[in-house]
Amino acid sequence: MTKTGELSNIPYDDLVVDERFGPYDEVVTAHLASRLAGPIGAPTVASFAPPAVYPVLFLRALRRAMGGIPAGSILAKQELEFVRELPVDSPVAVTTWVGAKEIKRDRPFVTIEFEIRDAEDQLILTGRKIIVWPTGPGEQA
Repeated sequence: MTKTGELSNIPYDDLVVDERFGPYDEVVTAHLASRLAGPIGAPTVASFAPPAVYPVLFLRALRRAMGGIPAGSILAKQELEFVRELPVDSPVAVTTWVGAKEIKRDRPFVTIEFEIRDAEDQLILTGRKIIVWPTGPGEQA
């Protein structure tokens, strides 16, 4: 487990496509949902998890799985596919995995996939983040 304050330094070559991490248990608290439901700085009462909650859950799971997104990386794209609503104060399980590794325009790209399931194992959301990785093939962090 990585200490708080450290960032991931996993080299591109060490990433294994389809290797699963988790599931990691989280709770979508009313406090978290309310902070992310309304305008910035104006907490709003939320009965269901707003869309902004899911990237937070992803980042928490990625931190536990790999120490987070590596320093020097660039988020190139993010996609979320909503399946059903999630009431606040609900427990969820978050699983992450490396979906793909590829070189485009001489730069290393890594797709990190994730899914979030509720306590009944019902799919709530899937998503992916495409990240320009700070190291490429044969390079160390």
